[in-house]
Amino acid sequence: MEKFQHGGQIYDEFGNAVNFLDFSANINPLGLSEKISETLTENFAGVVNYPDPNATELKNSISRRYKVSQENLILLNGAAEFFYLFCNVFRPKKILIPVPSFSEYERAAKSSGAEVEFFFTKAEENFQLDVKKLLEKNADCIILGRPNNPTGNLISIEEILKLAEKFSVVVDESFIDFLPIESVRNFLTEKIFVVQSLTKIFAIPGLRLGFAVAEKNFAEKLNFAKDVWNVNFLAQKAGVAALSDEKFLQDTRNWLEVEKKYFAEKLREFDGVKVFEPSVNFILIQLENKKIAENILEKFREKNILVRNCENFTGLGGRFLRLAIRSREENNLLLKSFSAIITNC
Repeated sequence: MEKFQHGGQIYDEFGNAVNFLDFSANINPLGLSEKISETLTENFAGVVNYPDPNATELKNSISRRYKVSQENLILLNGAAEFFYLFCNVFRPKKILIPVPSFSEYERAAKSSGAEVEFFFTKAEENFQLDVKKLLEKNADCIILGRPNNPTGNLISIEEILKLAEKFSVVVDESFIDFLPIESVRNFLTEKIFVVQSLTKIFAIPGLRLGFAVAEKNFAEKLNFAKDVWNVNFLAQKAGVAALSDEKFLQDTRNWLEVEKKYFAEKLREFDGVKVFEPSVNFILIQLENKKIAENILEKFREKNILVRNCENFTGLGGRFLRLAIRSREENNLLLKSFSAIITNC
């Protein structure tokens, strides 16, 4: 399996989309909100124009919604852009990455020539991060997911502030809007950079949209280094519409609070399956061995169901699968198929 392959691989060898039930990508199953759909329709003809290079409307919306100063904002073509931007602007010599985690952290680090050191967490300890041991390491920078993908772990703000006493800390909060918790961006310092995706919560991964916050002088450097039109016209319009839709955000959180408990409980009923406690809209599971996991992947695919093979996550292996949490009907379809498959493993 390709090391930097991701979920959402719904395309065939010719690039055509196949009608899979996709549990491999962690996208909000509520889909596009009415506000986004209407906005895209109303503004489609505007693609004949260049997007606003200052993204004025979008910056105003982000600033209001997240209570951040515009002088600290960096607008992004999806959250992943930030890791490359950061690494290629600041050129850290050594980057510390607790694993398992999102593979683009490593890829971005290597793109700038940085040395990467992995800090391995353990399944038997539920992948908990030992901050004291991390502080014993030497590096210029550390990149963390909060919540972490694929484990779902949620490092505390207090622990991040401790790490920021020694390292520059890049905090990936791509999934934080699924939770009613405080963001690290409210504790910004010269050592803390926070990035957030808007594509997952608002189900617009095909448009690509995110933002980061950094101390003013660093934000200026990062903004100067990026493409002036990195956020396209429709993404800007969709972002403005999305961020005005408080009801959609609350509906999403209400759905997730119920469905993540239901899905996890049902998965725990299967023998030989370890379920790691979910915090947001995905669940990591561990099977008894790699052969069983491969069989499940193959049988699911025969039923046009995709789940995330975790073999290429550094620190995991072929025994692990990640499942997105979808609607109750879709989750039950997967559970029914899972029951039939695992009985014969």
